[in-house]
Amino acid sequence: MAYPTDTFTAADLAVLIPEVWGEKINDFYKDAGVIAPFFTDRSDEVVMGGDVLHTPNLTEMSANAKANATAVTLNSPTETKVDLTIDQWYEVSFAIEDKEAAQVKRSYSLQERYAKNAGYTIAQQLETAIAALFTGFSASAGTTATDVDDDEIREAIATLAAADIPGLNAGTNEVAFIMHPNTIWNQVQGIDKFALLQNTNGSDPVLKGHVGSLYGIPVLSSTNVPISTDRINVLAHTDAIHWATSPLGAGGSKGAMVGSGGVRVQSNYIPEQLATLTTADILYGVIENRDAAGVQLIGNV
Repeated sequence: MAYPTDTFTAADLAVLIPEVWGEKINDFYKDAGVIAPFFTDRSDEVVMGGDVLHTPNLTEMSANAKANATAVTLNSPTETKVDLTIDQWYEVSFAIEDKEAAQVKRSYSLQERYAKNAGYTIAQQLETAIAALFTGFSASAGTTATDVDDDEIREAIATLAAADIPGLNAGTNEVAFIMHPNTIWNQVQGIDKFALLQNTNGSDPVLKGHVGSLYGIPVLSSTNVPISTDRINVLAHTDAIHWATSPLGAGGSKGAMVGSGGVRVQSNYIPEQLATLTTADILYGVIENRDAAGVQLIGNV
């Protein structure tokens, strides 16, 4: 029997075939945010106000030989300070008018999704500001346009050890490598002694993003590790960088929420615009606190 030639086609039935908006939304992927939690958060010290946080530096005194019937030699170093200035204010805002809010598919929970994304984006502002300080550490290991290798990893550890930086013993969580994923998986994991012998000490709940250990020192993975010609990974002590956020309060919004890292998210209904305005913002400062407590680990991009 010959197949008929006059059956309906998709074009014939186009007005009857629905196009369906599915339940899933493809949200953008997000960095884990491991840098700010690792370094020292001084936010508690400015809860009652203040825009500059002073940290005095104490100088090591020197020992002097003592002879009988002679006076002692006095130490009187001129002390310095590190100033953490909290003056960086950033915001991410959006508004949805009532007509669009009424017509958007309810199951998408669009307002909530956008609010969470705004909060993430503003938190990343702090994360990247801290990471930008990596280029300021004066000590470095590694050379331009070459992969990070075992010699350079050990050189970085030796640099901190020679400066008497505490926390290099396994399990202290005071010192960590912070590396870009490309450095970890394309360079370090290409070194047989690390790839063939897994240095896993188990999952560490304190160090979010901990992907393994090198010589007992945790490795944190972040896509925010900066580039300055080459990738500037670091080996650092938690005290190498300090940061703080100022409490912004509710700002008159009943829906304001202040989350971790000082990120405030609030929504207000604006009657004259017939719209709901949502803003995520943060007021922060970052500073390199101890130059000797960090080492650049330079590697290929």
